[in-house]
Amino acid sequence: MKTKHAYLFLAVILLSLSCMVGKKYQKPTAPANISYRDSLATDTMPLAKWFDVYKDTALAAMIKTTLDSNRDLLTAAARVEEARTQTAVVKANALPQFGYSAQAGGGHAGQSAKDVAAGIEGGLISAFGVLNWELDIWGKLRHNTRSFQAQFLASVNNRNALQVSLVSEVATDYFLLRDLDNRLFIAQQTLENRKERTQIISNRFEKGYVPELDKLQAQQQEAIAAATIPSIQRAIVQTENAIRLLMGQGPGKVSRGYSNFDQTLSPDIPVGLPSQLLERRPDIIAAEKNLEAQFEQIGVAQANRFPTISLTGILGFASPQLSSFIDAKGFVANGFGNITGPIFQFNQRKNLVEVEKRRTEQASYQYQQTVLAAFGDVDNALNNYKTFSEEYEQRRFQVEVASKALNLSKARYDFGYTSYIEVILMENNLFDAQLDASQALQGKLNSIVLLYKSLGGGW
Repeated sequence: MKTKHAYLFLAVILLSLSCMVGKKYQKPTAPANISYRDSLATDTMPLAKWFDVYKDTALAAMIKTTLDSNRDLLTAAARVEEARTQTAVVKANALPQFGYSAQAGGGHAGQSAKDVAAGIEGGLISAFGVLNWELDIWGKLRHNTRSFQAQFLASVNNRNALQVSLVSEVATDYFLLRDLDNRLFIAQQTLENRKERTQIISNRFEKGYVPELDKLQAQQQEAIAAATIPSIQRAIVQTENAIRLLMGQGPGKVSRGYSNFDQTLSPDIPVGLPSQLLERRPDIIAAEKNLEAQFEQIGVAQANRFPTISLTGILGFASPQLSSFIDAKGFVANGFGNITGPIFQFNQRKNLVEVEKRRTEQASYQYQQTVLAAFGDVDNALNNYKTFSEEYEQRRFQVEVASKALNLSKARYDFGYTSYIEVILMENNLFDAQLDASQALQGKLNSIVLLYKSLGGGW
């Protein structure tokens, strides 16, 4: 008899595994005809960690603090754990559920009440172990489990994408901060030079060598440089507070490491093979897992069109008296098979399948959009690096020639060959060129950060 029961149990298991409805998920292919502008794809699997590229200990410390303490990242990590636990909950639905039930009491009921089962006469003591098991014949529970597993992996990669974004934001803000420091230095040096020039011209005016207009113009140039300083200082405070917020800290100062001029750039700029980009960018992986999770819901909806079959077992004791409770006469062993299913629902469940298919179609388009945006990010980052590098070289040359032009103009003015307006023009040209060169260098450094971010690796 036990052998027959074992065969029956095995047959039930095999039946539950052989009638699964719904298609098997297959990874989507990337949109065709994707290439980078004016670049050859290279292998980025050995992509270095980005802080190994810059070797700035202050920046590395900021990144570590951000990864440890950023509140948005901690929230994302908590969501990952929530998704992990929820997946375990859903997975358990496919297994037999064991429980218990116990009852003790008694009372009095008249004959009319007994006729309608409205009460009991005497005592009642019962204790049962209960088994409930929904047989996953059509694969509803398996599809649902796979869906939640995919959602869990999507949450993991969403956290990773946030981590990449935060690290790049810290680096971008840091290079902006060092650029602002440099611009502040330029403004302060310019102010000091112009103060000296104003003093010289004021002395000449008092001796009657130059007109008052030259003195007023010099004072105006001094005021222009002085007015630039507070605006840069304001931006520095805002940038420092932005960095500290990313690090999970309140407002305050931020430590500095290398200046932007001392940062070490990698001689080899990685481009990345398209296939590797699909495998390493966490936002692409998250989008693909969301698509997979939604695809499995089609199988759940299809399985809901079929009957639900479940087994229920009760094992225990029941008796009107405690003295005869655990006794052969009070032993209870019952087993039931239940089947429930739809008959006429006016295509409701069929339409629910179509709903899930349309949602899957939307998820597929979102995945393709994420892929296209990712390749666009790489192409933009590569172009930014190329153009900012070229711009910085020209800005450096512009600073050199502007400095020489200013020295010549000062000499020409001192010897009376030109007006002070020419000196003013050359001063402004040099000041603007120095600020533009500083910003171009910042753009070059940030283009590397954005490139590593867009490649989805090296963090």
